[in-house]
Amino acid sequence: MVEPLEVTTLGEPMVVMDPLSAGPLRHVGTFEKHVGGAEHNVAVGLSRLGHRAGFAGSLGDDEFGKEILAFLRGEGVDVSRLVLDVEAPTGVYFKEWRALGKLRVYYYRAGSAASRMRFETLDLDYLLSGTFVHLTGITAALSENCRDLVERLVLAANERGVRVSFDTNVRWQLFNGRDPREVLRPLVERADLLFLSEEEAELLLGGTDGERVQQARREMRAKTIVVHRAEGAFAVEDGGVTERAGYPVEVVDTVGAGDAFVAGFLSGRLRGWDTGESLQLANACGACAVTVQGDVKGLPTEEEALGLVRGHKGVER
Repeated sequence: MVEPLEVTTLGEPMVVMDPLSAGPLRHVGTFEKHVGGAEHNVAVGLSRLGHRAGFAGSLGDDEFGKEILAFLRGEGVDVSRLVLDVEAPTGVYFKEWRALGKLRVYYYRAGSAASRMRFETLDLDYLLSGTFVHLTGITAALSENCRDLVERLVLAANERGVRVSFDTNVRWQLFNGRDPREVLRPLVERADLLFLSEEEAELLLGGTDGERVQQARREMRAKTIVVHRAEGAFAVEDGGVTERAGYPVEVVDTVGAGDAFVAGFLSGRLRGWDTGESLQLANACGACAVTVQGDVKGLPTEEEALGLVRGHKGVER
């Protein structure tokens, strides 16, 4: 008997081209191919932590799409609602490492299979079958029909009592001159669990300190708002502010760290842990992720993540 899903998610997985040398892309001759994408990474992260995760969406019916489908299936993620679109390609993006370790990202996802997704084609019973449905601002920014899809899916989850986990994940390149606040506000206001970076908290909530986030939360649906940063993270709830420091590690690649963090926090919640414990696990997952090149290679197993938590806290779980 197949165990029920704990978390479902929907979005755009992509092929990621990592340069093997630093400098402008016009001077880079070799790349290493990976797979990635925010919701994709969260689903893989949760599966490695021992949870049942399902991923829905669209990929191109091309070699890249088939590679991503096989990767997700191999990681134990349910892909029964992931379809291959014969009329559109799989998205691709290139990383570029500039001087002083600055990272730039170049997307090639306009007109991709995922950008053509529509609410009417979703299997709502599937997507709303878990404890959480996890979504991001990236999918809402892909196209107008994707924005409509995410808004209607969030409303449907609210009506059915399924908790909405939402990572704002602002990607300025995708908004094409639109104000992210206008696009994301309806989603931010209706999430049950909200994740933001410091920069996103400033943009969407008007501040990055606990008091300002608490003030903003009073006008929203969210029971918990989590703000993460390089040195750690804090969560704001009715009981106040809970803060936990990050883990000191050697940083190799920061892309995917936020997704690892989200997977860790959701894992803590699914385990019935309190907010402080969930933040510790989230920080541990984020720390593991940044030590390895690629969006998903560093996503830790349950043993690795809990080992890091125990090593720093001296507790058994």
